[in-house]
Amino acid sequence: MKSFARLVIVVLLAGYMLSSCKPVPVSHWFPVTPLEHYEKELYQAKLEKTQAGQTWFRAGETVLNDSVFSIAPYQERFYLGDSIPAQAIRMKIPEGRKLVITPLRDALDSTSKLFVELYRIKTNGKPQRLDYLTDNTFSITYNNEEQDTLLLLLQTGLNQELTVSLSLTTLPSLAFPVANHNMSDVISFWGADRDGGIRAHEGVDIRAKRGTPVVAAENGFVTQTCTNNLGGKIVFLSSMGSPYSLYYAHLDSQLVSVGARVLKGDTLGLVGNTGNAITTAPHLHFGIYSRGSGAVNPLPFINDKKEKIPGLPEKSRWLGTTVRIKKKANLFSSAQLQESEWITALPAGTVARVVGEMAKGFRIKLENGTIGYIPTVPLESYPKQVSGIVTK
Repeated sequence: MKSFARLVIVVLLAGYMLSSCKPVPVSHWFPVTPLEHYEKELYQAKLEKTQAGQTWFRAGETVLNDSVFSIAPYQERFYLGDSIPAQAIRMKIPEGRKLVITPLRDALDSTSKLFVELYRIKTNGKPQRLDYLTDNTFSITYNNEEQDTLLLLLQTGLNQELTVSLSLTTLPSLAFPVANHNMSDVISFWGADRDGGIRAHEGVDIRAKRGTPVVAAENGFVTQTCTNNLGGKIVFLSSMGSPYSLYYAHLDSQLVSVGARVLKGDTLGLVGNTGNAITTAPHLHFGIYSRGSGAVNPLPFINDKKEKIPGLPEKSRWLGTTVRIKKKANLFSSAQLQESEWITALPAGTVARVVGEMAKGFRIKLENGTIGYIPTVPLESYPKQVSGIVTK
């Protein structure tokens, strides 16, 4: 009987959505994320029919196509409010790194809502949601193994205003493969000449005393243990959580067998100098192989050095306001202000709204709707109402 009742409800909802001029998205009937729950509340209050509601919904949809981007580590302060209740940024994360997204609202603002959602851009250009900030979490961590272009959406509530400082940092996706050692013990890097330049080094060498445990850098299972002329005593570990195989070479001894399931931190063998390392000091050769595409640089996967992140300037009087740019400035699609991402040159006197601040510049929105970054240049107030830009 309950199943029949549920079926009737679903049919009625489907009929309503099909018969409406503008169907309500399914996510608003069956919300999952905090943003979807909030959207459902707005629909129930019929606020999507108001001018402010239409602006709010349209902004959230439009920014999913924003093309401005940055590269972690990075920080930016965003303005969210009135005609700009939502903003977004695209990102590419280096292979082997985990992205950590930490938004921090203005300390004086404890009432305005903040919704944060992470998407990947599919091959057809459409965004697919990957994760989102919940009411009980303060950050999002994502391991971008597929090297997708990511998009982060920030949005505040209807008729609300908020300043958000966004921090994007990365962490190594794997544990360090030698017990009680770190990056200071790496003595040879990816790409170094080997055999007089005949071949390049496909891994990193980590100095350690003979007999030091080498450990599983990730949960997985042992796929190979053998001895060969190049690597000496070796262990191959297939990761359970990523498309990589981890290679440990020049071992003094192997302490696992093929088929063994291991957890991160379990000992696989002991450091030595077997194989073609017989004339060198004991060390671990650590390599990573991507299934189907060969060796990749293992350094980003294990680099545990603390990142240097550009700081944020003091909050300026310009954030959220419409200004006139007092001198010529170049507009870029990248927060790194890279020449390859140049959009156009803006003449002195250009009117724009400052919608973000970073260490060495501003994110602005032009009258025609174009969003991009300019370096730090002199600005002045522009008190008039401008078409397409609401003056704060």
